[in-house]
Amino acid sequence: MEKVKPESELEQLRKKQRITRQNEIFGGLTKAERAEYNARAKRIGELEIELSLSAAKAERDRQWNRKSETDTAQIEARQPYRDRETNFENKQAGNERTELDSRNSK
Repeated sequence: MEKVKPESELEQLRKKQRITRQNEIFGGLTKAERAEYNARAKRIGELEIELSLSAAKAERDRQWNRKSETDTAQIEARQPYRDRETNFENKQAGNERTELDSRNSK
């Protein structure tokens, strides 16, 4: 037996419910028809919850993958020129100190 998609099952159940409501207006429902109607209503509720959860999960997954893992943080990427220059000088001065220390220790 082929598995039916939740969207198409929901559409079929709603169509049956609409027909049953029309029949109820014009002639009423038997207890068996009423039980079937209630069972379909319950299944419609379950399918709506299932579809909303899958849609929420898909949205969450889409949002989670929005940011690339290799992107530089904006705060680091857009530094004013003077700050970048100062950071570069500080790194160079630190490197020179470690080179001098390593030479002096030999």
